[in-house]
Amino acid sequence: MAIEKMYMVDIVGSVSQLNRAAKLLVMMNNFEPVDALQQVASNNFYLSTNEDNMDALLNVSYIRPYTAHKDYSKIIKDMSELKSSKGNYTKAKREKIPLLWNEEEITDGIGNLYSIYDKIHEKLNHKRNLKDEYDKMAQGLEFLSEVKVKMEELNGLKNFTWGIYRVSNENREKLKRNYENIPSIIITIYTSKEYKIIMTFTPNMLIKEALKIFESANCEPIEMAKDFGGTPVEAAAALRESVALLEKEINELEDELKMFFEENDENIETMDISLELDMKANIIKSKAATTNEFFYLCGWVPAGGLKRLKKVISDLDKKIIIIEKTPESLEATHFVTPTKLKNNKFIKPFESMVSMYGTPAYGEIDPTAFLSISYMIMFGAMFGDLGQGLILALAGLFLQYKLKKGNLGGILSRLGISSMIFGSLYGSIFGFETIPALLIRPMEDIQEVLLGAVVFGTVLLLIGFALGLINAFRRKDVEHGLFGKEGLAGLLFYLMVLTFILVKVMGIQGFPTGIWVAVMIALLGAIMMKQPLANLVTNKRPLFNTSPGEYFVEAGFEILETLLSMFSNTLSFIRVGAFALNHVGLFVAFAAMAHMMNSGVGSVFMYILGNIIIIGLEGLIVFIQGLRLQYYELFSKYYEGSGVPFNPVALERDIDFNIFEENLKLV
Repeated sequence: MAIEKMYMVDIVGSVSQLNRAAKLLVMMNNFEPVDALQQVASNNFYLSTNEDNMDALLNVSYIRPYTAHKDYSKIIKDMSELKSSKGNYTKAKREKIPLLWNEEEITDGIGNLYSIYDKIHEKLNHKRNLKDEYDKMAQGLEFLSEVKVKMEELNGLKNFTWGIYRVSNENREKLKRNYENIPSIIITIYTSKEYKIIMTFTPNMLIKEALKIFESANCEPIEMAKDFGGTPVEAAAALRESVALLEKEINELEDELKMFFEENDENIETMDISLELDMKANIIKSKAATTNEFFYLCGWVPAGGLKRLKKVISDLDKKIIIIEKTPESLEATHFVTPTKLKNNKFIKPFESMVSMYGTPAYGEIDPTAFLSISYMIMFGAMFGDLGQGLILALAGLFLQYKLKKGNLGGILSRLGISSMIFGSLYGSIFGFETIPALLIRPMEDIQEVLLGAVVFGTVLLLIGFALGLINAFRRKDVEHGLFGKEGLAGLLFYLMVLTFILVKVMGIQGFPTGIWVAVMIALLGAIMMKQPLANLVTNKRPLFNTSPGEYFVEAGFEILETLLSMFSNTLSFIRVGAFALNHVGLFVAFAAMAHMMNSGVGSVFMYILGNIIIIGLEGLIVFIQGLRLQYYELFSKYYEGSGVPFNPVALERDIDFNIFEENLKLV
């Protein structure tokens, strides 16, 4: 439950091995590259001076960025079309996936596959389009079933062009009113409630004007079988026969396409993964530096993956040099160490809630564990119900395992379990307090519930102060760690205020009030003078980073903000108890409406509706309120979230590295 230790790894090897080394790094999903040339320039890339490293050292003076650019647009388009069509026929599942390491093999392989596919697919599309065209022609000829004139005679007209159109009844009336402007003979051959079918004869010399008029009237042309002879009925029959033949040819082509995908199923998957691997490897290579003989790679690697990376890269070529360095040993300050969180399965879903606020900086405490435990307690306390919690838990499991929403489902299931636990403590199941309360019934002990919420919040704030002190100690931040309002001075002041209030409430006699108040004022003075005091302790000059006048004005407002925030932060947690009461009160309202119903069915319906609204609406409100307490009251005490997440170059699909082990032996 922490942030995994990171190493900066320098890799030097023969330039002929760069492509395979980059692909192996992609497959391991544990390498985030950085600019090697920049590392060399910042003196962070160094090799020990010995006989094995001499050639690489001598070549550093000729180093240059890796510049081989490759255009993947055409090959990506072809591969995407292959995958899209393949999905309609079969999906491969392989225990072992062979890979192509050579870029030309990948390009030629995909090109050959696409060429075969494209020929079949083009024929298939042509036949399908022709079939659709013939179907439309046959349907159009049905409107001429009463016409005995042969198609040859209609198509043989020399001075006239004929056509058939579908037109709405409204537009047909418009055409009637404008007959004098239409250079065509128009005959209605079919009428329905919504449209009419018209047949037109237009002199060839006026065809353009007529077509414009028909188009303006939204007349939809119907394709006619002008290449088929006989009467319209005979031409339609011939078209139907042609459609039947086309359907047979289409089925044969579909079988041919299916056979192609079945025979090349593994081959297509190999090409797809090999292409993706090549593209990802190019990302790593773009960060490399090279000479005529050597390549130089740099990148971040988590401690858990360092041993395997060294083994795999060393197996590629024993002469490859691998050097790991800790972030603390790097000279340049502009390299930000990325953060990789390492949490157990129970609290891992809550990492998404942390990341919404920000990623922990490397070296900062990972707040996931504290957030997950405190948030579950908050939610359960505000939404304590055995039955409703069970619904939330089941919904979370459904989201997690059925819909593959791991983070949301994982959080919801855990919150549901917390709600069930507190429901048992409150003696509540689906709003009914019919089971024994193991601890307390909120509505019967209102004062205790609200006071307990404040005490709970105070404990969380104290833990937040402690975590903030640890983070400041790690950063060696004297100003905020010792004298800041979230530092040691702020913590002592908060503890003294709490003690003072407790003494006064309990009426303890003999308490040194004057001394206590004087110490609290001194602590406020230390908070106000944090910058000059820190500079004095660390022997920095000048004592003020800005002008003293400007500093004291800002510090004065900060003291006021400190007093207000400590008071408001503590009282904010009273909402935990308030929502526990609200949860009970809301169901009481629905229970009252259920009792007002005259029928048993109506009462049951109102109880069910009440539970649905409480789970959906109130559950969401409680979720947001708990998140607000975490972000605004607690994170402000100890968490900055200014880090950068570890982002290794990896395949987009979730494939176990072991599936490639056979390929590693071939390297």
